[in-house]
Amino acid sequence: MNRNVGPKDAFTRGVMAVLLASVGIFAEIPGYLSFAAVLLGIVLMATALTRECPLYRALHIATLRHHHHRV
Repeated sequence: MNRNVGPKDAFTRGVMAVLLASVGIFAEIPGYLSFAAVLLGIVLMATALTRECPLYRALHIATLRHHHHRV
């Protein structure tokens, strides 16, 4: 697995995922917008948990900094 999502990015994605899913489930908005909000929330949560973003990979972006420590 080649991670490309840093810890702050993952945290932000997790918070946004919960907010979007909550809006999609509890807000009185049209069905297609509700579905889109929940779906986007699921995608954001998945990328936060796996720390991999296919869009970042396609765009050659990474918010994860690799630190190499010598022991």
